[in-house]
Amino acid sequence: MASVTEPKKATSPKDLILILLYAKGHTGKLCEPVSGRTRLMKMVFLFEKEVMRKLRGGETISSEALPDFTPYSFGPFSSQVFADLEFLVDLGFVRRFESEKGSEVLPEETYEYAYWQAGADPITEEREGLRAEERFSLTEIGREFVEQGEAGELTPEQWVLIGEFKARCTKTPLRALLKYLYTKYPKWATKSKIRDEVLSEY
Repeated sequence: MASVTEPKKATSPKDLILILLYAKGHTGKLCEPVSGRTRLMKMVFLFEKEVMRKLRGGETISSEALPDFTPYSFGPFSSQVFADLEFLVDLGFVRRFESEKGSEVLPEETYEYAYWQAGADPITEEREGLRAEERFSLTEIGREFVEQGEAGELTPEQWVLIGEFKARCTKTPLRALLKYLYTKYPKWATKSKIRDEVLSEY
């Protein structure tokens, strides 16, 4: 009797980042780029809160794929997400490029990036930040890696669910996304330096 092979699971935050970058976004196209490290980080946070429990058919994405977050100056923050994203760029699985001309990086994006680089709070210590908004997309190698199931073998239904989630996150302006996060998960906004400003917008 032939043994049934268990589907490969996503077992690290790197796998989760690859899955999010591969999924369709609001344009309906696979591998839609994600604008900004901060947006991607908040997507990873919201994925755990709002998508994981809806995925059926076993633990396709294991708990080890979910990085630890802490409340920070702009909401939930995980240095692991930035480090893994940089690793995937260096590995050639993810491409980093600047957004179109005229697309300026928001302060929270600059500060979070500087905080990760320097290991200090850039709001109290002057640090060099980003000069333009970055976008992230899968390279051909990264795309093949996901399509071969190496980042986790998801069902078509799970891909649809993740795509719907990604579409909401990529279509929504970053400040509106932060407002949603701060409103629904207030304990993660307790240290935010822009909470009142964000909650008063939109």
